[in-house]
Amino acid sequence: MRAVVLAKNGPPDVLSVTDIPTPEPGEGQARIKVAYAAIHPLDIHARSGAMKWGVPPLPFTLGYSYCGRIDKVGAGVDANIIGKRVSVSSQYGGYADYAVTAAANCVPIPDPLSWQTGGFCMGSALTAWHMLHTLCRVRKDDWVVVHSAAGPVGAMLTQIAKDAGCHVIGLVGGPKKVASTKQFGADHLIDYVADKDWPKTVMQITAGRGVDFIMDGNLGPDAAKQFSCLAPLGQVIAIGAMAGPAPEVNISKLIAGSHGVRGFVLPHGLAKTKGAERAELVSKFASGAWTFPVSVAGKLEDVAAAHAAFESRATSGRILLDIGGEI
Repeated sequence: MRAVVLAKNGPPDVLSVTDIPTPEPGEGQARIKVAYAAIHPLDIHARSGAMKWGVPPLPFTLGYSYCGRIDKVGAGVDANIIGKRVSVSSQYGGYADYAVTAAANCVPIPDPLSWQTGGFCMGSALTAWHMLHTLCRVRKDDWVVVHSAAGPVGAMLTQIAKDAGCHVIGLVGGPKKVASTKQFGADHLIDYVADKDWPKTVMQITAGRGVDFIMDGNLGPDAAKQFSCLAPLGQVIAIGAMAGPAPEVNISKLIAGSHGVRGFVLPHGLAKTKGAERAELVSKFASGAWTFPVSVAGKLEDVAAAHAAFESRATSGRILLDIGGEI
């Protein structure tokens, strides 16, 4: 079968398609015929070598988030799940024609949702929902800044925050992304490429009040400047570091502003609610109340170009590779 096996760390051009044996499911496992796989930030970090935690030893097959149809199961797994549409996150292996994972990792794709929406919206939507409701406990008229508002998590943060009655300021890179991101309903959009001093603009928008929450998946060397637009008791919620590590936090300044910095990963939110929010999310997508930004960048053979486009921030929303298509 075809697979993208990471043999060495490096730039996107280290990626190519090779032939490897089709895997067989072991005890407690299911094999999935892959339909689509996402270009996920953790695939980027794993490929470049920027992240070691949770990354398998080389060589291994990339693909941290994917969807497909179960075609075979191992011992101890109910055979009735064969043929079901499922999505898988948090385990590499999706950049291939077939992937094997623990059956417990397979999340059914709800019937009302398409392959592309159902396969990839829930992870971003759940992340955004739990950031806003479980972690931040947002209230009506809170002010929220969303980094990468054109991306999948950013788009969901915007829509869910607006549903909660918040005022949303989205940060995007470039006029094209400003135009494409308006559909998600942010009250204000700032092009941070053109406006290097965007925290000052945020203070102007809020009439000097500042914001209650900043949702940041970028961080990077300039991350500290955003504290200047936090309201008293405001918080920065960090969910990633696409722009690189942030400088160390000045604790004295945090104390002076009654500010906070918190991190978030989805499993902790899910453990809190036991998935009680899933029905609401499926209903929102099925009704069209929420939309999810998804597009196909190409086939499996286009993986290197797709990684390069993602890293250069030339893309918006969740970018997919069409591996098996509408199977």
